[in-house]
Amino acid sequence: MSLGAGEIDAVIRELAPLAGARVDAVRVHAERALTLELYGRSGPALLLLSAEPDVTRLHVVRARPPQPPSPFPFQAVLRREIEGARLVAIESLPGDRVVSLALETSRGAVRLVAELTGRHGNLFLLGDDGIIRASAGRNLSQRRKLVAGEPYEAPAPQPARPERPRFTAEPGAPFPLSAAIEAHYSAFEQERIVAEGRRRLREPVRAGVARASRALVKLAEEAARVPAAEADRRVADLLKSNLRAVRRGAREVTVTEWTEEGPREVQVALDPALTPQANMERYYRRYRRIVESAARMEARTAEVRGREAALRALLGEIDAAPLEELPRLEREARRLGAGPRPQPATRPGSAAERARAREEAVPYRAFRSATGAAILVGRGAAENDRLTLRVARGNDLWLHARGITGAHVVVRLEKGRGPDQDTLLDAAHLALHFSDARGAPQADVAYTRAKYVRKPKGAAPGAVTYSQEKVLLLRTEPQRVERLLAEEEGTEG
Repeated sequence: MSLGAGEIDAVIRELAPLAGARVDAVRVHAERALTLELYGRSGPALLLLSAEPDVTRLHVVRARPPQPPSPFPFQAVLRREIEGARLVAIESLPGDRVVSLALETSRGAVRLVAELTGRHGNLFLLGDDGIIRASAGRNLSQRRKLVAGEPYEAPAPQPARPERPRFTAEPGAPFPLSAAIEAHYSAFEQERIVAEGRRRLREPVRAGVARASRALVKLAEEAARVPAAEADRRVADLLKSNLRAVRRGAREVTVTEWTEEGPREVQVALDPALTPQANMERYYRRYRRIVESAARMEARTAEVRGREAALRALLGEIDAAPLEELPRLEREARRLGAGPRPQPATRPGSAAERARAREEAVPYRAFRSATGAAILVGRGAAENDRLTLRVARGNDLWLHARGITGAHVVVRLEKGRGPDQDTLLDAAHLALHFSDARGAPQADVAYTRAKYVRKPKGAAPGAVTYSQEKVLLLRTEPQRVERLLAEEEGTEG
């Protein structure tokens, strides 16, 4: 889509009347694109030089491109060096689409060289001695040393290629060919903005669909455990009928079960540390927990399936959406937990952007318990502090693997409410998984309300003290961890 050598030569001929114009202002709009505000015999003109990939070009524009959120360093150099200068001439240099603007300043002659060579284009400011003073972007050439302080070396001349005319000059425009080129690239830029907007939405929504699909598989696996719970109830009933036959400290007991086919001997595993009554209650408790969670699993499955269907429908809308519809679709994606990352408000790669990204990045990973409660897991030591001290509310549940380095975990709770059993177990499993005890068959997890967690003065990132805690001896359930990880949610918005 870049201008060819013949098209550039035609534009340079059209721009001949700009010779002698004064450079009133310089604006750098992208890393390798700028405009010069010129004023000469024929009045004002806005000259665009773009060495951006795939849209390298040179022409007069009527509409100034939008400014970036923060200025590029090349802009400060050009404003200092060439604002107020006189444009002596615009000419093409030997080589592949290389243009030179000769400028006369109060301190001497300089040149602004534009290599309009497609993906490897760049802009350079040269002194009268041909030494590079600054460049718009980093050196992309592997054969030439194009850095400040080195002599500028033009690219090797390329053989002429036949070109078919693409632009029809607009009659009546001050610069007819430039007007046609501007109209062409305006439409192209609009298409590119729409395509980029769709891509930015499409990727996280696709990831959301994949997460929902994985979560449905894990929920189905947990639902398949329900029939096994009947075996726990049956064993509990057998123990209840034979409690007198159970000796304390035994690891197993053989009892008689009466079936339609007649009596049969059944061996029941016991915990020797528990009383016969406590062993029976353990089986009943396990049965009740699975059965009670089954209904919640069914509701959670319906919720995830609905979100998956909504995300798939949203993907179809995104693929056909015009530019004006994209903000609405982004809001819907965020509502469904699959919003894109916020766009930076500063120039990509700058120190200001990196600092702001660290400050504004969501400090936690987001999960949902089997009953739908939000569970937030800190991403690192500093993020643990932000999650616990700035994100968590006083009534929220706070968890941490006891005596072990690991993530802070916060469960969102309404005021005056406590967590249900499944939510507590899910959150505890996440606290254990995101700690140095990951993979351990069992470990202690401490939990308390977030309002009882304090940060000692001068403590290291992530180091806190807490009170009024309870401790849960957690026996790891790998299936539970797999289901939680499969359903990790987007945290933007």
